Amino acid sequence: MDKNIIRKMKRGYYEWQYNEFVSGISIITKLFPDAIIYLISAVYIYGYIDRTPNEWHLAVARGSSRSRFEIEYPKLKSYYIHEKYMSIGKIKVTYEGHEVNIFDKDRTICDVVRNSNKIDKEIVNQAIKSYIDDPKKNIPNLMKYAKKMRAEKRVKTVIGMWL
Repeated sequence: MDKNIIRKMKRGYYEWQYNEFVSGISIITKLFPDAIIYLISAVYIYGYIDRTPNEWHLAVARGSSRSRFEIEYPKLKSYYIHEKYMSIGKIKVTYEGHEVNIFDKDRTICDVVRNSNKIDKEIVNQAIKSYIDDPKKNIPNLMKYAKKMRAEKRVKTVIGMWL
């Protein structure tokens, strides 16, 4: 480390020091293979917002150790989710050349609506508008997720305003 050959990512994890920039998603896929890209980060990956998030939002199992996600780079925001909700809408996509776990578009919008009081209103509105304009949206699937996650009434109200 003193010679800048390797750098410490977090306790017990080191990486060869390269001259080129190492992307945040590369580090996330290596250190947290069980994490799922969530909320604002997922909305950004789907192209529903144009503002780059200042931190990576990750969904992790409720029992996960909090200290595990304490790293300097990339900046992370972890959401500890009940196990029964972790598999709903989980898919894999390729992003920046890495295969990542992410919730599908319908589940992501369901999460945005459910967590709208924790997210910037501009991001919420832009994400929902983009989803509504997406020809690949699946409203029945969205409502199925909302019902499973006990947010059906709220999702109907919010999405109904946009349709």
